Amino acid sequence: MLNVFYRDEHLQGRMSGPKKVIENLIRSLEDTDTPFSFNQEKYENNLFLHWDAPHIQRYQNLKNKETLLVGPQIWPFAPDFNDLKEYGKIIAPSPWVENLLQKHFNAKTLVWPVAIYCPDISDDQTIDFLIYHKSRSLEDVSYIKNILSSRGFTYTELSYGSYSQEDFRQALSSVKACAIIDNTESQGIAIQEMMAANKPLFVWDYPTWNYMGEQYEVPASSVPYWSEECGERVFNREDVLPMFEKFCSNHGNYCPADYVNRELSPQKSIQILLDHYAS
Repeated sequence: MLNVFYRDEHLQGRMSGPKKVIENLIRSLEDTDTPFSFNQEKYENNLFLHWDAPHIQRYQNLKNKETLLVGPQIWPFAPDFNDLKEYGKIIAPSPWVENLLQKHFNAKTLVWPVAIYCPDISDDQTIDFLIYHKSRSLEDVSYIKNILSSRGFTYTELSYGSYSQEDFRQALSSVKACAIIDNTESQGIAIQEMMAANKPLFVWDYPTWNYMGEQYEVPASSVPYWSEECGERVFNREDVLPMFEKFCSNHGNYCPADYVNRELSPQKSIQILLDHYAS
């Protein structure tokens, strides 16, 4: 029912966003008994998970481009993006990315999040918090550390790009909650895996994507998939401390795994994808 096109290079090396999307899509197709093929046009529906120069010949040889979906690994600022002329829609991994593509590139878009699976962790909660940070100032990270330390909370930390999957599993196994000091996320798979492990999140959100300068600036988020059942989030430094107090007092009432099971399950993810071909 679905032809999945990707480059093997994305499955090599350390875990990355593109690698996780490939692995989770394949796993969710298998879990939902959805027929699929790799890098060959066996069925009617084609999906190019990423778009770059090495894919152009495969793209040109496709028999059916009318319903072709391309993404979510799309970099519209690359010269190769202009070679993508015949396609059904471009997949955006979250609504804010869809807004970027529509606003600045007039692209035909759809939103599709890949399914999220809970990491294989144990239940050995000996540490209060995991601090997860990515592309934020040392001042912001230190501010959160000082808040935790001043209240007697223990913590471990992971910095984006400098940990292994085993480090990630061990950290999630040992902590009761997570403090997120992140930049914007297109989907935020690692954070959603924390949610799937049912770790309440305190998020100091980053509400603007301006990576390519002010002219391309759009509203964004560190947690583009979110609800109040996942924890608490704050946008301004002056609100961090009072919101953290609220988070601590309500810690036992959050259940982020419920959100993941409802909104990011394999069944829902695949159904969204297949519905996009029918739309």
